[in-house]
Order: sequence, then C-alpha cells, then structure tokens
Amino acid sequence: MQMKTNRLARRGLLAAAPIALVLAVTGCSSTGGDGEPDAAQKVSAAAVDGELSTPDEASIRKLFDQMNKAWAKGDAKAYAATHTQDADLVDFRGTHAHGRQGIIDLLQPAFDGPLKGTRVEAKIKDIRQVSPTVAIMHSEGEIVPTGGESIQTLVVEKEADGWKFAAFQNTRIQNQQ
Repeated sequence: MQMKTNRLARRGLLAAAPIALVLAVTGCSSTGGDGEPDAAQKVSAAAVDGELSTPDEASIRKLFDQMNKAWAKGDAKAYAATHTQDADLVDFRGTHAHGRQGIIDLLQPAFDGPLKGTRVEAKIKDIRQVSPTVAIMHSEGEIVPTGGESIQTLVVEKEADGWKFAAFQNTRIQNQQ
C-alpha cells in the first residue's frame, strides 16, 4: 500500500509540474474567472494524463491505416512517407533502418521479393500522449499470409504537417508456456 501511495504522490507531483510551467509562462490563472479551468490548463492536463484530442487520435489512426495500405501495395516509398525524415525502424529480426531512405532500402527489396503480395493485419491496442507533440502507440498484428503474430511499439511525433512515426519497433510474440 505504501508503494502505491508513493507512486500516486509522484504522479501527482509530476502532473502538477507541467501545468505550473504553462501557467507561469503564459501568465494564465488556474481558472478562467468562472471557477472553471482555462483552455491552457485543460490542454496541459490532457497531455499529462495521456489523453489525445479526438482529432489527434483520428489523425494517428489514419496514419496507421496509410502505413498498412502502403505495405499492401508493396510501396516502400509511401510506407516511409508515414515516418519522420529521421525515423528509426527495427523489424522483428532486429534489423535497424534509419531515416526514410533507410526504410525504403530495407523494405522495397522485401516487397519485390519474399513479401510480395502480403498485407499487414494489425489492431491498435493503445495510444498514450506523453507531450503535446509526442505519443506512444502499441499495436498487434501479423503479416498475412506469411508472418507470425507481433507486437509493435511506435513513437508518433506531431510535425508541422501532421503526425508521423518517429520510431517503430516490431517484436514477434513468443509462446509462453
């Protein structure tokens, strides 16, 4: 019980720090004069609590769909376009590709060869915002018809033109007995 209380206390302190910073920088009060939190505080609290706005979550889900559609088309360039310019991708074998061109160089030969005609069937398990411009997402799925089940961890970054994947780690799910 003591450990849980300490963890909750730390979360409370950590959650309060970004809100205090926003209030100090913007000169906002804790309420909008009517007893309700003002917009700046609501935005900060949402980012700290890990909640995405509905438009941001919809954008990330759309991006995920675009990435998987590019895979189904065997189009490594379109797949890489869903990532930041300096993204990192680690496949289930541990092969690391850096940057959009690195992703293209890794995937296009596979799309033209052993992964030709495959598609990804995956579901988003969770999306958690860790700052106003960064979210962490987990998905599970497989390459059909050739692959086994995998879990993916994705870091999503909000850029001027929208959300992009900044990091992608794919790991095969192991049978646990």
